[in-house]
Amino acid sequence: MSGISENKPIVVALLIVVAAIVALITFFLMTAEDEKPIVKEEISIPAPTPPPKVEPDPEPVVIPEPEPVEESEPEEESIFVLPLLNESDQLIRDGVVSLTRHEGINAWLSPNELIRKFVAFVDNVAHGQVAKEPVRFLAPEGPFLVTTINETTFAIDPASYDRYDRFTEIVVSIDARRASEFYHLLRPLVQKAYGELGYGDRSFDDVLFEAIGRLLETPVLDGPVRLSRPVVMFKYEDEKLESLSPAQKQLIRMGPRNSRMLQAKISEVALELRAILGR
Repeated sequence: MSGISENKPIVVALLIVVAAIVALITFFLMTAEDEKPIVKEEISIPAPTPPPKVEPDPEPVVIPEPEPVEESEPEEESIFVLPLLNESDQLIRDGVVSLTRHEGINAWLSPNELIRKFVAFVDNVAHGQVAKEPVRFLAPEGPFLVTTINETTFAIDPASYDRYDRFTEIVVSIDARRASEFYHLLRPLVQKAYGELGYGDRSFDDVLFEAIGRLLETPVLDGPVRLSRPVVMFKYEDEKLESLSPAQKQLIRMGPRNSRMLQAKISEVALELRAILGR
């Protein structure tokens, strides 16, 4: 099919959770009561009264001055230092696996240069394209299936949508807020990787929102998706569908159920990103 690739859109969510532990110390002061002495009276003959003794003046008691208490300097707040772009893969792996409990995410993190691949893919989606190389490892298993309506007309077989179910499950399982916080943390590295593509000082945030917008504008088709095959490759019979960008066509190819679930998660991530980035 013209313009339809075997890649699927990837929404990388990008978070750092800081926990503070406050210790409360309570002192209890306990004092025991003094016992009263028991006095016994005795009858005796009084003895002559001796002359009073002159007691010497007591020596003055010197109370030492308290030693000055050194004031402790406030502890400096720990500052998280990002690694170099070329050394960032392990940080990405550790961060992304904390965003979801779905074990399938591990397969997405096996390649190297993860930030560069993410940036290249998002940039292509923003321009309406689907870059094969950055996400080749995400290609679905099994062939693209169609059903024959007549000699010139076909339709996407619903069984073909099932190939994208696992991908959709992983994306939907990602925590949108924590992913957005993680992206915010990684922005300097993401911007550096984007600068390597030769776009000057343009903000990658703008590119990310353009890519999100394209995917959210993609129509969801509940009925049969009719195709034609003028030569070798299939194309959409509906000219409006055929005029969509390759990225949008790919989303349609994932089926109405998966498309809706992915668009809902993408929309959720977009709202969290806007809140964090102040857009």
